[in-house]
Amino acid sequence: MQGNLEWFRTFRAVYDTGTMSGAAKDLYISQPGVGLHLNALEAYTGFPLFERTPRKMIPTEKGKLLYQQLLHALTTLEDIETRFRRKSGDVAATVSVGMCVETFQHVLEQHIPELGFNLMMQFGSSPQLIQLLENGSVDLVLTTTTSNASNLVFHSFAKERLVLIAGRGTDVSGFRSARQKKDKTKLAEWMRSQLWYSTAADMEALTQFWQSNFDELPGFVPNYIVPNKFSITRCLSIGKGLAVIPDFLCREAIEKGDITKLWEGYKAAENTLYFGRRKQPLYENEIKRVEKLLVAAFKDK
Repeated sequence: MQGNLEWFRTFRAVYDTGTMSGAAKDLYISQPGVGLHLNALEAYTGFPLFERTPRKMIPTEKGKLLYQQLLHALTTLEDIETRFRRKSGDVAATVSVGMCVETFQHVLEQHIPELGFNLMMQFGSSPQLIQLLENGSVDLVLTTTTSNASNLVFHSFAKERLVLIAGRGTDVSGFRSARQKKDKTKLAEWMRSQLWYSTAADMEALTQFWQSNFDELPGFVPNYIVPNKFSITRCLSIGKGLAVIPDFLCREAIEKGDITKLWEGYKAAENTLYFGRRKQPLYENEIKRVEKLLVAAFKDK
């Protein structure tokens, strides 16, 4: 016996609506048709997926498990169907771009209404984004690393400098004393004793900054792991603590006096920013448009 994708669609509709009639309405099929699909799926899996009551279809434990495993796949399929469904008139180009979410919010988000073509964003770390580019899942990435893949090209367009920032309520007298005395050991001890913020997606900034200035690993785990770097600046603007983030992402908060730029380090910890794309992209003009916007935005920042 071979499974049928429509059985799974029907199962999801019954699960989401809680009734056979609700599923039939969502799927534009008859209620008996819903029953046939559901019965066929239960026969296929070998166990009941719902407890049938007069008012509601209550999912069994097996039903809940199937739904959890099925939901992402069906959602992805529906998204693909939506994007590839034939439409009347001219079809706009669709370009997929990858970068970290903070960079998107800070430099690209405001320009989306003026693009004139469809845009799909992918977020992740540099290794993750390069993997997506190599797999053909994105057309353009903004990263701090490159790849040797023969079908890809990378070119640098800007630099980001990592800086140590402090929250409004942070007592930095110990830091200034150690800096004045040029006591690197005391400075590192003071920094380790503070509250630290970082993001789950990027723990490398702190490590890179620390190794650049103290020639060793930090040796501690940040106290607060928050969703993104803007969460860090917002938290520090009302409290105390330290963080290491790229300067262009915190410059406005520093200028407003919400946080303090404490230190750029004994020597600058910098990353080169690259555009990465395939050698012969399908939408060359659209990709260049995004690159031009990003270059201009970074110059402004």
